[in-house]
Amino acid sequence: MSSAPAPVQRTAHRLDWDAIVSLVPEGARVLDLGCGDGGLLARLAQEKHATARGVEINEVNVRACITRGLSVRQGNIEEGLADYPDGAFDVVVLSQTLAYINRGRPVVAEMLRVGKRAIVSFENAGYYQDRLQVLFGGGFGGDLTGEEPRQRPITLGQFRTFCASLGAEVVDAVFVGRRSAGPGGRRALWPELFAHQAVYLLGRGDAARSG
Repeated sequence: MSSAPAPVQRTAHRLDWDAIVSLVPEGARVLDLGCGDGGLLARLAQEKHATARGVEINEVNVRACITRGLSVRQGNIEEGLADYPDGAFDVVVLSQTLAYINRGRPVVAEMLRVGKRAIVSFENAGYYQDRLQVLFGGGFGGDLTGEEPRQRPITLGQFRTFCASLGAEVVDAVFVGRRSAGPGGRRALWPELFAHQAVYLLGRGDAARSG
């Protein structure tokens, strides 16, 4: 019986996943942190022939990944990646998760330790529609009942400052609109305002290499 991942189910198209797939090299060793039900991992395995592994805290999602034929272990990414040696992966991915974790700095630092490159995607809190919503009293959205996870707003400028504090190098970035990559893709005009989502490819800067 083949151990290849099951065909990808495209029930909910994720534009940031399109950007992530475009940034992952063919045949790469990939670790996806907070991988959910394995949708992105399955795409990477099929479209990029990646050796794809994941870490996911939710038991139901872990079982869904295993059903797809994916290699995923249950764990809390905020507790570190001590099981993995330095440089074990070509790429480590954190997709739409940074805003929901309590301590982003050690998580991204660990990504750059175990991976040659890190990919981080998040919603841009500086997106012009979100700014207008806040201006007119709508807040940043979310659920005040406690039934949805807390989301920390992140702007592109905040993220670049965060990377600099880690000594991480921004190698590339893709800016995503509501329906597609923003005007001009990587060369989008004023992404701070018009990028709904951002996907950053990070490398180990001098500080990250020495630390």
